[in-house]
Amino acid sequence: MNVEALKRILVDQREIMEEKLKQGKIIERELKIAPKFPHAYIITGVRRAGKSTLAFISSQNPLYVNFEDPNLLGFDIKDYMKLIQAGYEVFGYFDTIVFDEVQEVEGWEKMVSFLMEKYKVIVTGSNARLLSHEFSTYLTGRYLKFTLFPFSFREFLTYKGASLNVYSTRDIASVKKLLNEYIKIGGFPEALKLGREFLINLYDDIITRDVAVRYNVRNFRELKELAFYVLSNFSARITYNKLKNLFKIGNLQTVKNYIEYLTSAYLIFEVPKFSFKLKDQLTGERKVYTVDVGLINAIVPKISENIGRIMENLVFLELMRRKHYREKDIEIYYYKDTRGREVDFLIVSGREKEAIQVTYASDIDEIPKREINNLIALSKEFGLREGIIVTWDLEDEISMENIRLKFVPLWKFLITGSI
Repeated sequence: MNVEALKRILVDQREIMEEKLKQGKIIERELKIAPKFPHAYIITGVRRAGKSTLAFISSQNPLYVNFEDPNLLGFDIKDYMKLIQAGYEVFGYFDTIVFDEVQEVEGWEKMVSFLMEKYKVIVTGSNARLLSHEFSTYLTGRYLKFTLFPFSFREFLTYKGASLNVYSTRDIASVKKLLNEYIKIGGFPEALKLGREFLINLYDDIITRDVAVRYNVRNFRELKELAFYVLSNFSARITYNKLKNLFKIGNLQTVKNYIEYLTSAYLIFEVPKFSFKLKDQLTGERKVYTVDVGLINAIVPKISENIGRIMENLVFLELMRRKHYREKDIEIYYYKDTRGREVDFLIVSGREKEAIQVTYASDIDEIPKREINNLIALSKEFGLREGIIVTWDLEDEISMENIRLKFVPLWKFLITGSI
């Protein structure tokens, strides 16, 4: 590929990105990327979550290269110096390079490893395997990894131009109305403009491009049916054996591969049951959640009728943002003891633990007693002084059996981002 051709491609891509920023409603994201010195900054996350925009605006004058551009199909890493030369000739000075969807280039790890000696290199990709063993070997700790999710409810409110005074009845009513909209459409930036049709096409793209094509899946129908089943059973427990028998898949490893592929594409997430034994965590039942509730509503018929499971998925996603944006050392589990008493989330950070139950209730009498009793039992077992119950519309605080129970409305939990 010659320098002149690369110059035209780079100029066209820059114009497209700048036009996108000019026409679109760009908000400040909660995930902060601040390249300060030559290094590799890796942004991964589900397709269309806003990684390209975040990478582009994280530097004042980057050399931006989108490798999903058909004009760059077959780009050879041997041409990387021509790419740099083209950048200097058309843009002049730059100290940051943005490689968007870099996994499209074979051997990109070597190119980035060399360039980061001189430049700040921001790399985006829609696959968790972006940090391959080979790449980690090349970088030997000289990289920072970030995971971007679709808009949080806070970002959604910012996009909508909403403000909140927690003492204003009118403001709270407005936020609750927007929460219902957020549940319906989710947090993908383009979905807020294009609606349900965008989400349907996005789901097809993820299954086809990020899973079937990338991993050379032979039985596409089998993969698609399993993916739909798992997506339909969000906020629920799954086992690989059950999936194997349900879809009559001959090899258990094939099921594990399918789930790993869907996880690597950030379509779903698995949460293990808490256990002090690592083997039990790895082999036991897992709960599955999806990356966006709007995506669920677009793909799964009548799922909005099960608001409790949607609430639980929203709480999970907020916990994931907390983990990836602010508190990287926390681990997320669900809890179930030998008597079958279950709590939705157990958050572990070193020796510290937090317990969270999620229930669709607007009054304390609407909460099943087992949910409260299970939370109390867990709190006693781990010596916790309090437990959190995320509700639809109930805010209260009571003490039972020397355990403080805090009832937090979903809208407030999603806005505060903590408990």
